[in-house]
Amino acid sequence: MGIVSSLVFGLILIYPLWKIFTRAGKNPALSLFIFVPLAGWLIVTLILAFSRWPAVEAAPASTE
Repeated sequence: MGIVSSLVFGLILIYPLWKIFTRAGKNPALSLFIFVPLAGWLIVTLILAFSRWPAVEAAPASTE
């Protein structure tokens, strides 16, 4: 039962992670790392935390 629930939980998370990786300018297939047992969350989090986000860098500076 644990494998089935993990698979369902992973499938539910794929779409939002796919969108996040797309907006971050990364390959959306990186969201599939969520299926790596025990380390998937860590891999996804580290990729998103320590990579450059082109959308943030291209944002105009505030003039206030």
